[in-house]
Amino acid sequence: MERLRNLNSGLGQYCLRLGTALSSSEDGTGFHFSGYMPEKTRDQTGLAIENVVAKWYHRWLGVNTRADLWHCMHQDSPYWPAGAGTPVTMTVHDLNYLERTDYSSERKKRKTGQLQRKIDRCRGLVYISGFVREQVNRHLRVPAYVQERVIFNGVSRVNTSETKPDSTPYLFSIGLHPLKNYSVALPLLVAEPGLRWVIAGPDVHGHKAKLEETAREMGVSERLEFAGAVTEQEKNALYAGCRALVFPSLAEGFGLPVLEAMSAGKPVFLSALTSLPEIGGAEAYYFQDFEPATIVSTYRNGIREYDDNPVKKERLKEWAGRFTWENAATDYLGFFSSVLETSEANQKN
Repeated sequence: MERLRNLNSGLGQYCLRLGTALSSSEDGTGFHFSGYMPEKTRDQTGLAIENVVAKWYHRWLGVNTRADLWHCMHQDSPYWPAGAGTPVTMTVHDLNYLERTDYSSERKKRKTGQLQRKIDRCRGLVYISGFVREQVNRHLRVPAYVQERVIFNGVSRVNTSETKPDSTPYLFSIGLHPLKNYSVALPLLVAEPGLRWVIAGPDVHGHKAKLEETAREMGVSERLEFAGAVTEQEKNALYAGCRALVFPSLAEGFGLPVLEAMSAGKPVFLSALTSLPEIGGAEAYYFQDFEPATIVSTYRNGIREYDDNPVKKERLKEWAGRFTWENAATDYLGFFSSVLETSEANQKN
């Protein structure tokens, strides 16, 4: 759970929400959980969980702790138990690095090799969507003894009761990365002069300047705004006040912003690629291609249908409500039990 060091990141929230749900489910299950994280992180989050304190040298020497099972909460973590006999499971969130144009083929090959070595050590793998499972089995080798399970993430519902709509309607997106593919949706600002577009997220990859340049060329730069890194409270306020979520992403392992927006009763406009149709379901609106005319017509038709349908908002909330951290924790408990039972049976044999 070391990604708790950055609570405003997607993985930080994943570790917090799932960790909280798992620790809350200990009673009556026979499980006792310890969380591997910096000591100050546990104090900041208020997690009622035993702490295995993270040290800088653990990435090189391994973590010397006794456990019946060690679960690695994301595939890029360098932290693993020192003892080779400890059963290990791992959650794979995505293979988005394969789509990155700034990565050389050699770098992609190296990352794939690193992930393969981790998979070879695992007794079980969790995938956050069926798409990720299909991707892993296409690009890597999953040994026959490894148990596989798709477990969807939960979503924390966005509270809209205390948020007043902004005087100027705006589209919203979160996550500033070239693979989010936002440039294809800029024609919306040209076609809808009454709209702004707010994009949240740190500019780690320098993509903001490219979007600003394209927006200037299209004459809409004054209505394209960047919120930078936002807290959970700020993010929820942006969801609550927006007209719609725009998410034409090229690579998503899950697509949590889709469900966050839906939980606020907001319409979502997505690409029809990777995991997004699986997560958005029938209530989302999809760009079937990225031609400007398709982008604009999909948005206009979707907004019209959303505004004219008195139950659409509640249907969006209902769909998002199926994805809870409590459900995820229950599925993880069943997965852990199955792996442990298999490990014990193998030891007896």
